[in-house]
Amino acid sequence: MDLLEKCRAYTWADEVRDVGLYPYYPAFQGPAEGGQAVLDGSEVLMLGGSNYRALSSNPQVIGAVQDAVALYGTSAGGSRMLNGNLDLHEELEADLADFFGFEAALVFAAGYLTNLGVVSVLAGVGDRVYLDEKAHPSLVDGARLAKAAGAGVHWFGHGDPGDLARQLAAAPTRSVLVATDGVFSMEGVLAPVAELVAVCEEYGATLLVDDADGVGVFGRGRGVIEQAGMQGRVPLMTLSFSKALASQGGAVLADAQTISFLRHNSRPQIFSAGLSPADTAAAHASLREIHRRAGAEPDALSAAEYLRRALDALGFDVAGSASPVVPVRFPDQTAMLSAQRVLVDHGVYTNALLPSAHEGYQLRIACTDAHTPDTLEAAIGVFASLREDLLPRYRPTA
Repeated sequence: MDLLEKCRAYTWADEVRDVGLYPYYPAFQGPAEGGQAVLDGSEVLMLGGSNYRALSSNPQVIGAVQDAVALYGTSAGGSRMLNGNLDLHEELEADLADFFGFEAALVFAAGYLTNLGVVSVLAGVGDRVYLDEKAHPSLVDGARLAKAAGAGVHWFGHGDPGDLARQLAAAPTRSVLVATDGVFSMEGVLAPVAELVAVCEEYGATLLVDDADGVGVFGRGRGVIEQAGMQGRVPLMTLSFSKALASQGGAVLADAQTISFLRHNSRPQIFSAGLSPADTAAAHASLREIHRRAGAEPDALSAAEYLRRALDALGFDVAGSASPVVPVRFPDQTAMLSAQRVLVDHGVYTNALLPSAHEGYQLRIACTDAHTPDTLEAAIGVFASLREDLLPRYRPTA
C-alpha cells in the first residue's frame, strides 16, 4: 500500500455529505456582529464563535488594524530573529507581561505554534511531561516532539490533582513539566489551578497553564490564574489571540531568562514569519480594551448562564460548564449532526464537534458580550420549538 492509500480510503466526510449532514467548513459572508452572521445568504444567530468579548468588530480594534497596515504593510516580511521583528511585536510583549504579571512575553505567529514551540523545546532527555488527559492538541503535539527528543510523556486524570500528585510522588526526576488548559474549550470546564499549583510546588514541577479561553473572561480579564488567586505562582502561561483578543497569533509568558531561552531555541518561533502588523495591532488594541473593562464582569458569562439554565429547563443535557461555553450533548453522531442541521435550517448556528474530539457527541455553543437578551430568547425559542424533534433522540424524559 502506498503512502496516500489511506487518503483514498477515507470516506467519512463524503458519506456525511451524501446524507446532507456535513457541518464543517461553512463559508460565512461578512463578519459576525451583534450575535448575528450570514451563512449561505441567510442571517443566523451565531452561537459558534469564540470571540468572547465581541471585539472583532470593535471600532478601536479595527482602527488600530487600519493604521498598522497603512504604516507597516501587510506582512512582517520574515522571521522575527532575522528581519521580521517589529516594534509592534515588542510593544505588545511588554504590555502582555505587564497586564498578566510576568517578567516577559514572547509573541508567536499562532496560538498552536506557541504551545508547540514551548513544550517541545523545554522538555527533552531526562525530563518528564505530564498532561491533563483532555489537554489541547497543541500541548499534546508539543509533548510528542518532546518525546521524540527523549522526554517521558505521561497523562493524569482530567482535572485530577490527586492523580497528578500520585504520579509525581513516584517520578524518578524533578525535572518535570505539567501542562493543562485553563478552560477546556470543548466542555467549558475550568482547571483546578490552585490545586495544581500546590501539587507542582510540593514536588518541584513546573506548571504551564494554556489560558486561551480564560483570558479576557476571568480574573478581571487576566484569566483563570488570577481567578484562582495564583498570580505569581504559575511559572508558564500561554494564550491565543484568536479568542477574546479578536486576532491571530499567541504568546508565552514567563520569567525573562526563560523567554530569552525560548526566543533563541524554539523552532516554531525561529522558523516562522513574524505575526502580521494587522494581527499584532488587533491583539494589542483588544488587550487595551480588555484592560479598560477589567472592573466589569463580561456579559458573555451571564449570557451563557442564562442560556444554560433555559436549555436545561427544556431538558437538554448542558451540565458542567462554568464559562461562556455551553455544551449540548447527544448519544451518537447522527443525532448530533441532525440537530446541528435542523438548528441551522431554523436560523441558529452551533458547532458540531468532530467524532475524534474526546468530548463525545455534542454541539458546542459559545456566548459573547454581543449576545443580548433578545438574541438569547430567539435562540431559546428555536430550541423550544424543536424540543420534541431533538430531545427524544438523546435523553429520554422521565
